Parts: sequence; C-alpha cells; structure tokens
Amino acid sequence: MKSTQPKIKLYQDNVHLITFPRKKLYLIGTAHVSQKSVKLVKEIIDETQPDTVAVELDEQRYQNMINKNAFENIDIIKIIREKQLFFFIGQFILSSYQKKISEKTKSKPGNEFFKAIKSAKKLKANIVLADRNIGITLKRAYRSTPFLRKMKFLVGMLASSDGDIEAVDIEKLKERDAIDEMVSIFADELPEAKKVLIDERDEYLISEILKNLGKTTVAVVGAGHVPGMLERVNIKTSEKRLAELNKIPPKSKAGKVLPWIFPAIILSLFVWGFAFGNTQYAVSGIKWWILAHSVLAGLGALLALGHPLTILTAIIASPFTSLNPTIGVGFFTAGVQTLLVRPRVKDFEKIRDSGFSFKKWWGNRLTRVFLVFIFSSLGSSIGTFVALPALTKLFAG
Repeated sequence: MKSTQPKIKLYQDNVHLITFPRKKLYLIGTAHVSQKSVKLVKEIIDETQPDTVAVELDEQRYQNMINKNAFENIDIIKIIREKQLFFFIGQFILSSYQKKISEKTKSKPGNEFFKAIKSAKKLKANIVLADRNIGITLKRAYRSTPFLRKMKFLVGMLASSDGDIEAVDIEKLKERDAIDEMVSIFADELPEAKKVLIDERDEYLISEILKNLGKTTVAVVGAGHVPGMLERVNIKTSEKRLAELNKIPPKSKAGKVLPWIFPAIILSLFVWGFAFGNTQYAVSGIKWWILAHSVLAGLGALLALGHPLTILTAIIASPFTSLNPTIGVGFFTAGVQTLLVRPRVKDFEKIRDSGFSFKKWWGNRLTRVFLVFIFSSLGSSIGTFVALPALTKLFAG
C-alpha cells in the first residue's frame, strides 16, 4: 500500500517541492525586499504553469497593494472611534521599516507578491490570499504581550533611527523577510509577539494553502515562515483551531475590573469628604483634580503641536475622562485634531518615509494625531498622581 504522506524535497535554492497524490506544491521562500526573489517567483511560475497561486497576503493588504487610491478611502475618525489608532500606526511603522530596508536592496517591499498575482492572472490561475488578517494578527500580539514589554518595545521603535537601519546586515535580509528579521531581533524581549507573528502564521499559512491546493500550486511566502510551514505539512489543522487563531483574546477578568478600581477609590474619597464634614478638603481636592488634569493634558496636547481647539478639548475633557476607564482624553483630542487638521493623502505616503524617524512626526498631520493622542493621555495620567496628595487630606480632621 502506497503512503499517502506528502513527500518534501528541495527543488532548488529557496524552493521546496511537496508532492501529494495527484497534486504538487512549490513552496517559494522569499525576502520581501529582494529583487532576486521577484525574479525567482516569475521563473517558477513560468516553468510550472500552476493552476493555483497562493501568496502571503490577506484581503486588506492585497487591496492596499492593487489600489493606488487606497489612502483616500481611509476614515481616520472611524479608526479613532473604534479604538484602532495604535494598530493603524503600528502597521505604518512596520511598513516604514520594510520600505527603508527595500531602499537598500533596490526592490519594492512585497514586489514578489505583486509579480506572483500578475503572473497568476495572466495564466487565469486561482489566487489564494493565504495569510491571516493583519488587524487580527496585531491585536493578538498586542493582547498577548505584557504591558511593560509593550512599552519597552514602543520606546525602542520610536527611538530607532536611520542609523539603526544602516547597521542591519542587508545581505542577510536579502535571504529573509525583513519584518520576520525585525521580529527575530526583538524575540527575546517579546516572546509572546513572536509566537503570534511568526509561529501562529506558519500554522495558518500552510493550513490555508493546503485547503486550496490545485493540481499544481505555487505558494509565495516569506523565507522565515518556510521551516515552520514544512514542519506542519503532515499536521491537519482543525476548523476549531483555525477559529481560535482568528479570535482576538478577550481581556482577563483582572484586566476588566482593575481599571475601575482606581476611579472608584477617587470618587469614594470625594463622597467621604462631603459626607463626614470635610467639605473644605473635598472642594480643594476637586479643584486640584481638575487643575492637575487640565493643565498637564493641555500641556501634552501643546507639546504635540495640537490645534488650539485640540488643546482646549484636552483641558476640558481630561478631568472627566480620567474617571472613566472606557475612554480616555486621547480619543477626544485625536478626534478633534483630525477634524480640524485632516491628514492628506501625501501625509499617508510620507509616513512610509518618515515613520521610523520620531523627530519628523511633528511635521506630518497623520503622525501628529498620534502624538496628540499619546501626549494628552500621558499628561492626564501624570495629573492623577499630582492630584493624589490633595485627596489624601480628605481623611484629615
């Protein structure tokens, strides 16, 4: 009886041939910033004439690739309202990193995917978008990473400069995916994110490709995913497991309860003061609470070079939003800033060039929205601790 297990062999450099009963899969490992990878993809597709071509893209990234006017359709207000600003900016930071690397290698990021799709359309082959939605991937990585590691990573990203890019081994990157290489750099500091960005996607990619095999299939993925995908060729991923990989982990019970504890304590202190005759201290505490939050949140918006009405919004909203963990002052200031100084298409385009240079963020309308969000939120948080000494006086007398 013949074995039904797929057979794997190295077809040529960076290409593995996986044979199934009556089906073949050519798995190409590419570097997303290498012209050599683009050439390799075209050669393999021309040689094998596949009826199915799979690429490491999701629908969102695919539309952004083929739609030259994609930036014109982005609704920043909706992104802010749905609390997606962090993830939105995160995607641009990643693409900025990749673009800067591509400038060194003289190849556009993801050009091998574009070439694969173009060749597939020419052959009238089935196109499979095999990757998980980028939004889900980033949210899973965000939710799974402890707060202190998130902050350490964010500071490291913002502190990065063109000099850091210069120090990267470009020749090494030509044999790998630039984003996978960046993740590997931070793997020790962000093991949870590495699991989501690399390991989970290895499993997801091979599962989607195997579900959509044609008689002859060519799959184009980042070289960093190939070893993990080959390990899973013989492992069937259940629908239950795929549903789990597509699910955004909920906040823990502690994560749901803890944000409400501090506001409850603050409000209880005010009630205590009025109820037990410490009216003078209660009024003083409220004044300090309003003053500390208004001044520091407003200062944060000012440091971000926010519009005057954005600064005013920070001053008015901060004392109230600081007592409501469901929405912070940053969502109000970012929304007002966007409405008054709406980002232009060229701001979206420029961020790919300046996204990794923090000092340039003030000159871009889009990244200034993010700065307004961060600085006003940070000012409000500091205001809470500044006001605490005045609140402790409510227990006096």
